Amino acid sequence: MEVNGPIIFIDDDEDDQLLLTPILHELAPDSTIRFFSDGEAAIDYLRTTEERPFLIISEVSLHRMTGIELRRQIEDDPQLRKRAIPFIFFTHPIYRRQVEEAYNLTIQGYFEKKESIAEIRTQLSAIVNYWSSCLHPNRFTEDD
Repeated sequence: MEVNGPIIFIDDDEDDQLLLTPILHELAPDSTIRFFSDGEAAIDYLRTTEERPFLIISEVSLHRMTGIELRRQIEDDPQLRKRAIPFIFFTHPIYRRQVEEAYNLTIQGYFEKKESIAEIRTQLSAIVNYWSSCLHPNRFTEDD
């Protein structure tokens, strides 16, 4: 995890992308925001990039590959699992079965998207602030 690394945001709702981009830029001005509309594109990026992502934030309900399937692929890939990128679900609606399944895949958080921009900003601020301060195995470089 690189605190100034990109934030990977997976959501197939273009309105959410337009709404969340300025909030994320405000909260993490040194991080590039990389939006993906589906899990397949996100997993392809993660497998091929040399970048050290700061955080993955994903919707659960996605076309082609759900967020749960994406997380499972990350966990099943030894190279991606070793990168230990914090993985957060940011979704609506919430279903107990999905929450339980997600936590079985060792996610680091599951948040229900609130309705107001102020509430969403508060949620994303808490996520970014926590992971900016948290010590994490992937924060260290080979030289540390």
